Formats: sequence, C-alpha cells, structure tokens
Amino acid sequence: MKLLLTFLFIIYNTQYLNHNNLIMPNILLVEDYTVTAESIIFALENDDNSLKTHWCTSGNDAIEYFNNNPVDLILLDIGLPDINGFDVLRKIRKTSEVPIIIITARNDEADIVLGLEGLGADDYVTKPLSPRVLVARVKLQLRHASGQSEIGAEIVTTPSGKEQVFEINTDMQQILFHGQVVNLTRAQCKILMHMIEHPNRVHSKEHLLNVMHDRPTGAGEGTIVTHIRHIRLALNQIDADNEYIGNIRGLGYSLTL
Repeated sequence: MKLLLTFLFIIYNTQYLNHNNLIMPNILLVEDYTVTAESIIFALENDDNSLKTHWCTSGNDAIEYFNNNPVDLILLDIGLPDINGFDVLRKIRKTSEVPIIIITARNDEADIVLGLEGLGADDYVTKPLSPRVLVARVKLQLRHASGQSEIGAEIVTTPSGKEQVFEINTDMQQILFHGQVVNLTRAQCKILMHMIEHPNRVHSKEHLLNVMHDRPTGAGEGTIVTHIRHIRLALNQIDADNEYIGNIRGLGYSLTL
C-alpha cells in the first residue's frame, strides 16, 4: 500500500510540473554570443519563474526547433554564423505570426525599417541592451499575443451614419476593407485602426509613433513614412482607386471618411 501511494504521489507531481511547464510561455532565443545569451536567459527565467527559454546558436537550428515545438515568442539576433537573422524572420513569417523581437548591434535606420516593416518583426532592440528592459518588452508582446483569442469585429460608420467600408477587430490584429482582410503588420494595424477611430483629423508622425505603444528602439519619423506607404499599398491591392489616407504637408496624415 505504501509503495502504491508513493507511486501515485510521483505521478501526481510529475503531471503538476508538466502542467506548469505547459502554461509557461516558451521563449526561443536565437543568439550566437554566449555571454549575451546567458544574461538574457538568466533575466527571463529568474523573473518570477514565469518564462522558460530554449537557446539556439544558429538560424537553421532555430527554424528546426520552431517547426517542431510550440513557441510563444522569438528573440532573434541578426548576425548568426550560418544564415542571416533576416532570412530566419522571412521563413518564419511565411507560416506564423508569432511575436518576434530582433536583438542586434545594428542600429542603422534602414535595418530597423527592414526588420519591422519589410519583414514583420514586432520590435527591434539594439545592443548593448538592458536585460530588465528586454524582459519588459517580452512581457508586453506576450500580453498583446494573448489577446488574439478575444477578437470582436465592429463596423465603423461615418458621422452621417452611412456604413463605412472598414471593419476592425478590437484587439487590433485585423482590419477588413470592403470585406477583405488588409495584409498589415501589427504596427501598421495599430496605426490604421487609430486613424479609422479618429477620422478626418491630422495625425502627426510623432503622434503615430506613440500610437504604436511598444515603440521600437531607434524608430523615427521615417518609420511612420514607411508604415503609411505599406498601408496605402495594402489598401490599393483591394481598391486601386481608394484615396482615404491623405498627406497633409508639413503636418502629418489624415484618414477621410
């Protein structure tokens, strides 16, 4: 009897631990520099024991791990020993919208814009980085991602009451234009949703940067210019004749409804 109780106790504790591990967000860290990786892992896994980390030192290993394991967020270095981190981002974005934060020593605006807008990263953090700040950014992205199941669409109308052509999701993850999903990144979706909710107003570039909430490190007005260009292109793919977003010279942008 004592042996049976001991056996049941072991099974119970194993299931309990496994359950806890399953609900802990799994962070995939892709970083080839050991010192940086160890400091990040220490910060993540010692923050209230609420996060667990899998560390890969190469892009191909990271892709293989991602394709075979549940991953809640990716911390991705650009300078990897086998393939470029941007290539890793491209491959993952073909099949998944998992939150991805780029961590790199590259602070050139062109690289930031490429990562965020061209390839769809969710944040861009330059080295040297603060592990505590990085943990805060990770938690922010995880909170955003966890709201994806709470999607609720609403119809946006003009002041006259005429039904408008935009439909938005309350978690800012999706916008429909003429009934079709607009292909946008999270950041672009936030900007367009804000403009839809506040139509016929002038929005400065600095204001739109703040609308992004988790404003990427190093992001400037050029980032918003790129955002708006991509939003216009996405809308034009659905309606080539649309002219909803106007450029107010020297002031910013306005969405006319």
